[in-house]
Amino acid sequence: MNPSATCTRCGLQDESFLHCIRDYEFSRSLWNHIGFNNLDFFSNLDVYDWLKLGATCSNDLLFSAGLWWSWRHRNLMCLNNETWSLSRISFHIRAMVETFSNCFSPASNEGSIDRYIKWNHDNYPCTILNVDGSCPDSPVRSGFGGIIINTFGHYLVGFSGFIQGSSDILLAELYAIYKGLLLAKDMNIDELVCYSDSLHSVNLIRGPHAKFHTHAVLIQDIKELLSQTNASLYHTLREGNQCADFFAKLGASSDADYLIHASTPDGVRDLLRNDAMRTFFLRE
Repeated sequence: MNPSATCTRCGLQDESFLHCIRDYEFSRSLWNHIGFNNLDFFSNLDVYDWLKLGATCSNDLLFSAGLWWSWRHRNLMCLNNETWSLSRISFHIRAMVETFSNCFSPASNEGSIDRYIKWNHDNYPCTILNVDGSCPDSPVRSGFGGIIINTFGHYLVGFSGFIQGSSDILLAELYAIYKGLLLAKDMNIDELVCYSDSLHSVNLIRGPHAKFHTHAVLIQDIKELLSQTNASLYHTLREGNQCADFFAKLGASSDADYLIHASTPDGVRDLLRNDAMRTFFLRE
């Protein structure tokens, strides 16, 4: 508890609930940035009425996520001396809205519905890293790979590698994420979304620390990389991860521990063109 009620961020007003979440200069800018710019939104001085107004409006999920991240950012500023950009917080807010929407979507009682997948299916406006692992059955080998593409689908760099003496697909998937994030960090990429089609890997990394897991050290290294950079990790389906699959198979078929491909290798250009054109593929 602070000995003073004064807001530690502005030093001018008491840190009431509404000042902290809504009326502080950065908080107000955040609400405006995600679309809450009606004067009535900021004029209500009763906390209960304001929360009720937001929770029952047409953008109720966006409002709920905005509340959470406005509070999160206040704590980041006050406790960690961190200030995030509006676009970065907005990115996390919209990702949370997507999670809310998926959780509360009613289950369909109809038969199976065709699902179409594309690269960067959530249309995140930043640099995209796609990664994958590969373990072909014959001969038994394992490799990893990935590709970094800008928001318009233009190739920046690719990488691939061979894992000596292993046929562990989870290790290949995790190693692809690790090497991809490390490469993006070395390239000083400002904002990054990493897609992996290994849901198991994504859940291990986003979940609590699993100190007794076989790959605990690698998982922790990935967690630390994510915490040190403006990068987010999401699951994608394999139909939206075809370029990364190409580089992972390239790694499994070679004997090079790690290669960076500054230019596009033969065979990947058609796949890259599909991504740039946002081509939809039927989910198998």
